[in-house]
Amino acid sequence: MKRFLLLNISCYVCLLAFSQSLKDTSHVLKDTAHSLKDTLFFMNGTKVIGEIKSIKLGVITFDPDDANDITVQLRKLKSIAAVRTVFRIETTGQRVFYGQLKPHPLDQFARLIQGSDSSSLLIEDITVLYPFRKAFINRFSGNVGVGFSYTRSSDFGQINFNGRLAYVDRNEEIVISTSGNYSITDTTFSRDRENLSLKYNYYWSPTWFAGGFLSYQRNLELGLARRYLEGGGVGNKYLTTKHVFGTATGGLLLNQEKNTEGTSTNTLTEMFGQVQFNFFKFTKPEVHLNLTQSFYYSLSQAGRFRNDGETTLSWELIKDFDLNFSFYNNYDNQPPTAGARKFDFSITFGLSYSFE
Repeated sequence: MKRFLLLNISCYVCLLAFSQSLKDTSHVLKDTAHSLKDTLFFMNGTKVIGEIKSIKLGVITFDPDDANDITVQLRKLKSIAAVRTVFRIETTGQRVFYGQLKPHPLDQFARLIQGSDSSSLLIEDITVLYPFRKAFINRFSGNVGVGFSYTRSSDFGQINFNGRLAYVDRNEEIVISTSGNYSITDTTFSRDRENLSLKYNYYWSPTWFAGGFLSYQRNLELGLARRYLEGGGVGNKYLTTKHVFGTATGGLLLNQEKNTEGTSTNTLTEMFGQVQFNFFKFTKPEVHLNLTQSFYYSLSQAGRFRNDGETTLSWELIKDFDLNFSFYNNYDNQPPTAGARKFDFSITFGLSYSFE
């Protein structure tokens, strides 16, 4: 009887030990799983576990476990853990890091981990953060938009479209962009304005880059049937704040033109300068303003000056879909066709879809 009782007690103790071991293993597995996920730590002591999608100019987009995406202003966070992968991090000090973030004992700070190196980073100084994916396809982002208007009384319609595809690597950036305006009647189809460009930039520092580009243009209002541009230059990201990016570029290009009367020019040489200004507002509703102005001074034709510009305002309607308002301006004090207008502009409205 005693042996039977001792055997039962021994079995019971073993079961308790095994049960506790399972619980401890479960907690370890759970803690390990959580340690591989990103976490937001709020000032009130709460935390949210999931995946960081991105930080853009003062606002973090986060995908919590078992919930829809949320956006949070960085000033409301006590700390951040961004550990599930390597992130590309840009700061207001115009520095770029590739690493991970871990909680910091001081409020509003995170520990920046780069290999064996560790440093403190003020959360509100982060302007851009996103996962630096090794997969080639994941480095692409872009948008495509279209608009259409039609008047039955005049049997006249207009189509406009625009698109952008960008590839970003550690030091390289490739951008393809296009836009166009077309007119339609019951008997004609007119390609009024077209733009297509390919741009390559190489960053040898966080703010300085060298680049080259190819471009095609068409503008019937200015008497331009087609223009090919090939050029290169040097640029600088001169402005980086929580809500604004600004870049400036300058260099030389070659220009081949054909006017609407069929006359082609020899290759022309021009100096160019470009300024680009981006404003982002990621609290609801999300708003993005992009302003680009390019200036050209001819070294082959005395006194010739040109200007191309684009201003686009995007307003997010629902996730990944925006309402766009775009203004295009073009000026040429010596247009290719004699008697053609020197200044042209267009205003377009449309819907666009963004992907990344």
